[in-house]
Amino acid sequence: MKREEVANQLKAFDPEIYTLLEDERQRQRYTLSLLPNMNAMSPFAKYLEGSILTNSVYERSNKATSLGLRLASIVCARAKELFHSDHAIVRLGSIASASRVVFQALLNPGDTVLSFNLRKQDHAVGLSYTFENCGIDPATQQVDWGAVREQAERVKPKLIIYSPVSYPRTIDYRILYDIAKGIDAYLWVDISQSVSLVAAGVIPSPVMLADVVTFSTNGSLRGPDGAVVLCKEEIADCLDAAVINTGHEALHMNHLAALGVVLREAGTDGFRSYAEQVVKNAEVLARSLADHGASVLCGGTDTHLVLASAAAGIDLAEASKAIAQIDIRAMRENIPTMSSGLFLQALRLSTTNPTTRGMHEEDMAYIGTLLAKPLTAVLSPEEIEATRQEIVALVKDAPVFSEEWMGDTEG
Repeated sequence: MKREEVANQLKAFDPEIYTLLEDERQRQRYTLSLLPNMNAMSPFAKYLEGSILTNSVYERSNKATSLGLRLASIVCARAKELFHSDHAIVRLGSIASASRVVFQALLNPGDTVLSFNLRKQDHAVGLSYTFENCGIDPATQQVDWGAVREQAERVKPKLIIYSPVSYPRTIDYRILYDIAKGIDAYLWVDISQSVSLVAAGVIPSPVMLADVVTFSTNGSLRGPDGAVVLCKEEIADCLDAAVINTGHEALHMNHLAALGVVLREAGTDGFRSYAEQVVKNAEVLARSLADHGASVLCGGTDTHLVLASAAAGIDLAEASKAIAQIDIRAMRENIPTMSSGLFLQALRLSTTNPTTRGMHEEDMAYIGTLLAKPLTAVLSPEEIEATRQEIVALVKDAPVFSEEWMGDTEG
């Protein structure tokens, strides 16, 4: 049955669900998402997710003929080659399940965890660990590695976690490695929201130094829901055992095939061009916001991420409401710092999705001027509507996934 026929029959059979589908189609087409965890899926991956592989079952009975084993072998090999990793675990349904696998493989109840911005604490609910926070210096808005080292030596964690979800600058992973090794701790880096940039080689990779690296496979990588764990050979067995013992090994064949194809895409020259454009777009967005009076934290960006805040005298919560009304989707958060109880309010903005839609530097500069309006002034209803119309005019003809970034098919 053709796609249009299925859609028409679904509309007649279940108009309630069909309406939700159409609402989401309109939202993705006519709003601008700057959410760090939202991106369109690769058309190749989307095709495979909806393919006949949906009906296939992962089975181990006959290793010579098992589709699941052959497919998992291909995907593992691609993950290891792309990231230069000793070992890869690819059949995980979410980053939360991947995180719990890592925790239960490496830690014992009561162990201390030193985590940048307390990342992964939400994935350890019900597990008995003590979390200690480290973060940016609130005055400089940079990481004070001397302070981090002192804290690590004081609290003696068994595990150090670095996940730069709320930090837009790149770091020297050798510093973190030295801190971890100096206190005999494991080092775990989660690169979920910047994995595409790491895969393309446009920002530093932690894989050669960290004991464990994790990432979600949707979002930045433009793949299906799921997660990957990369690790050093010496702890591969305990991580593999943790996957089985915790019951987290679960990824259907269609998802696994979709993951395989995005890993292949991520190794192409075209994908590197995409990743480079993501970074260029972020730099321009940060500069445009600053030039038009908004506050940009951490002195700018080296990645996909821009931390923006309101100008003096403007309430960020109220500005966020206006931003939603002009059809820009943005995430407002309190960013933890090295000082206990002191947070920096900011919007976490990402250029990943606008880049996937085919936007370039001139578009991001324009978006910066529009986004700066509610961050620097209280807008009237008429001004909000006029700005919304400018956003709609910008995005209405932009595809959800630009053909510019289709995977290389020649050679």
